[in-house]
Amino acid sequence: METKKIGIVIGIAVVAVVLIAFMGIATGFFVLGPGNGDIKKFGTFSYVEGTAVEKIDGKPVVRLFSTTWCPHCIWIKETFDSTMKEYVAQGKIVAYHWEIDTGDNSLTPDMEKEVPASELAIFSKFSPGNNIPLFVFGGKYYRIGNGFESQQDLEKEKAEFRAMIEQLLKE
Repeated sequence: METKKIGIVIGIAVVAVVLIAFMGIATGFFVLGPGNGDIKKFGTFSYVEGTAVEKIDGKPVVRLFSTTWCPHCIWIKETFDSTMKEYVAQGKIVAYHWEIDTGDNSLTPDMEKEVPASELAIFSKFSPGNNIPLFVFGGKYYRIGNGFESQQDLEKEKAEFRAMIEQLLKE
């Protein structure tokens, strides 16, 4: 009889743990990230070791996913956009800054109306909880939020963007 009670208690505990884990994953509380490997750090960015750098026409792809109403996104917008435009003009990278609420890529002169489904899939992969701003460098390095906003240091942000791009160009 005592063994049966222990079995029931263990069964209930297992079910509870599974439900808690499922709810945490479904709500984005437990962020799994883009892979199952060991997550490493490069500056304020994370990456999964062994992930290949995503390239278009031999150039690394850099993305920022933001909105027009997010204060953190507004804070970083000009620094990100100007840095990316510089590298794009030099022919070193392909870059996108998707404003999810408007569908616009703010790095082009055109006013896009919709973020392509393939780009939204990348957003979901790296930010299962749909958190912004989300930076994805080369489909490998990613960061949710700004690295130096608490210090109000846009120069450190720019320096880290440059370091990330230079790292991508080496890979």
